[in-house]
Amino acid sequence: MTGTLKGLTRRAAGTGAALFVLVAALFVAQPRGLFVASGKGQDLKKFNQFVQTSNSPSLKMLREGRDLIDGERWAEAAGKFSEFVAAYPKDKDVDVALYWLAYSLKQQAKFRDASQHLGRLLKEFPGSNWAEEATAMLAEIAPQTGDTRVIDNAMNANDEEIKIVALQSLFESSPARAIAYVTDILKPGSKASRSFKEAALSLLASHGERQSLPLLLDIARTQTDPELRAVAIRGLADHGGESVFDELVKLYDAERDREVKERILHSFEGIESARVDAKLLDIARAAGEHTDLRKAAIRTLGNKNGAAAIEPLTQLYRAETNREIREQALNSLSDIEDPRAQSKLVEVARGEADAELRRFAIHRLGDREGAGAFDELAKIYQSERDVEVKKDILRAFGHMEGQRARERVAEAARAESDPELRKAAIHVLADDEENPQTVETLISMYDAEKDVEIKADILDALAETEQKRALRKVMDVARRETNTELRKKAVSLLGHWEDPEAAKFLEELLKP
Repeated sequence: MTGTLKGLTRRAAGTGAALFVLVAALFVAQPRGLFVASGKGQDLKKFNQFVQTSNSPSLKMLREGRDLIDGERWAEAAGKFSEFVAAYPKDKDVDVALYWLAYSLKQQAKFRDASQHLGRLLKEFPGSNWAEEATAMLAEIAPQTGDTRVIDNAMNANDEEIKIVALQSLFESSPARAIAYVTDILKPGSKASRSFKEAALSLLASHGERQSLPLLLDIARTQTDPELRAVAIRGLADHGGESVFDELVKLYDAERDREVKERILHSFEGIESARVDAKLLDIARAAGEHTDLRKAAIRTLGNKNGAAAIEPLTQLYRAETNREIREQALNSLSDIEDPRAQSKLVEVARGEADAELRRFAIHRLGDREGAGAFDELAKIYQSERDVEVKKDILRAFGHMEGQRARERVAEAARAESDPELRKAAIHVLADDEENPQTVETLISMYDAEKDVEIKADILDALAETEQKRALRKVMDVARRETNTELRKKAVSLLGHWEDPEAAKFLEELLKP
């Protein structure tokens, strides 16, 4: 991850809570000690815009330094920016050179040298456009330099983005102090914004490790904000593992908010324990439990255990009468890449009495990769008598990767005896709209077809692709087709085509 925190937040679509949810997510994903408060992303974009403004010798040197940064040639870049500072000590852009000199040194783990140049930048150029980035970098490297005053100053800043960087560094240098700080800002009456609280809690969950568990548990129990509770629950499961399972179960049993209960179930996904699996299965089977919670338990069980969940999910499907629960069991099975899971889907697709569940199984088979799923669906299609089921199989073929599935749909479009199946196949072909071969297949079908209704459907399918070759075929039909209704159909479709060539053609038709 590159780019300053400032840069990241400038790219965010909104402000406030949404902004800091993004920041929190970035912290959670970042390996410990590797958070980048300043770097090549947005900072380099800002630098690029700056150095294009002039061709003076000093700007030329800065551009050379920029190119070295872009190539990650850190030692050479540091030399170039140091040369700039020595050659142009009174230049108005010394602050820029100092910032990138510090950045180049930081990349070489020369943290004290980097800190020295950043300090000079902030002292001599307090109004610099790079002051905020410099402050953020100072806070970032404070654990390596041992300068706790930098962290303290940043923690007292008005800029919440800088404070987040400082809190990150405080977790690196003094976890106990960081936990105490987060404890304080989460107390009732705290003036910290909700978005900052959420970012701080994300840092606590990702960096506090076992020291943070008591505070996370207290937040999960008592916090009134469900989003903050959710972050705490996730952190408990990630860092506490089975040691906090009993507490999470107590929270689940006492909780009244269904969304919070679902998040507790989701957090179980990260805990490896037979006790967790048993609890999830109990909830999944509990007829008196809310359907959404049963589905969440099934989903977590499948995601957590993979192939090991096939047998309990299959048993649950067989024993259950609630269609939603049965569908969720199938859904979880379909996400498991194992022949046994596929066999269960095939069994349901072939012979399930519930038509909706049959259709669901067919759809999920279409989402699976590999020739096996196609072969099974092709067999079902061949023996099936229900037209609606056959349509579903054609649609499933359309979702599959591979030439065989596409050819099977084209075959149905050309040769099926049932017109409804032919029409369905034609529109499945059209869904593959970016494939040039789709248009060629449809054109050849149109030219060979005798049935006017089918030809009209092929025209519709050609228009759906919006490809230039399709446009020209529809124009050709509008110009030369002997059937008046098909010509009218083609002209009508051209009116919906946002292409200058179509508009020009229509204008030609209007001429006397």
